[in-house]
Amino acid sequence: MGFALALGGGGTRGFAHLGFLLALAEQGLPPQAVAGTSMGAIVGGLYCAGQDLAKLVRVLAHLDLPSFFGLPKTYRTVVEQAVAASFLEKLRGKPWRELTAQRNARFLAFLRLFTKGQRFEEMSPPFVAVACDLVSGEEVRIRTGPAYLGIGASAALPGLLGPIRWRDRWLIDGGVVNNLPIDAVADRAERVVAVDVAAPLGGPPTTLVDVALRAYDITSRALRELQLARAKERLGERLILVQPELPSIGLLDFHRLPEAVEAGREAAQSVLAELRA
Repeated sequence: MGFALALGGGGTRGFAHLGFLLALAEQGLPPQAVAGTSMGAIVGGLYCAGQDLAKLVRVLAHLDLPSFFGLPKTYRTVVEQAVAASFLEKLRGKPWRELTAQRNARFLAFLRLFTKGQRFEEMSPPFVAVACDLVSGEEVRIRTGPAYLGIGASAALPGLLGPIRWRDRWLIDGGVVNNLPIDAVADRAERVVAVDVAAPLGGPPTTLVDVALRAYDITSRALRELQLARAKERLGERLILVQPELPSIGLLDFHRLPEAVEAGREAAQSVLAELRA
């Protein structure tokens, strides 16, 4: 029986998708369709664009990604910088779209290169990226147009990247509305393999910023659990949930990429026999 893949968001934890896909490829088990949110969209999109994942892992492992994209070490720092920038915006009148313009440009150029300039319509297997409309709050499923732009929109984490203009909309990270996009490919194959790399809540908050971030995490977790429960009810045994062991790997811990990749490989071992059946 064929299967589709739903790859969830989780920052560096999402590099586990690389290991998972590598394990599938080594066993000759290609998915019939792929959906991705945030880091799941990046990895899934590069895979569907025909990237050699083994080479991609080697390249990414040798890149200083935080320096290349101008990223801070933690997401808390991202939020703190965004708060400071908002005060400067009021004082100087600088449009919010300019605050992350350079980082957005580098990120989109990176995606354009690694997706080989393809459009969604050219990708194989078929791919859908999940983003969120910043104005309406609606989930947006992108299946057409330049792949780099749709993937970039799906991964535009607030504060870290600015919203991405897609047609007549401003889009942000799809994890806001659907961090594990099972329903986006539920009708594309007999089974759906969902790889969930969302982080646990962690220890008690220590600052006001931590409290604000924790409140968002709690809301996101509750939404994901509700969506997962509905997917299980709808799909039953057609749904295969995989949750790689990713203890303590943070959102921006890019130096831990090899650990995340290996965790994805190990997680794949638990479902290979089922997928061969």
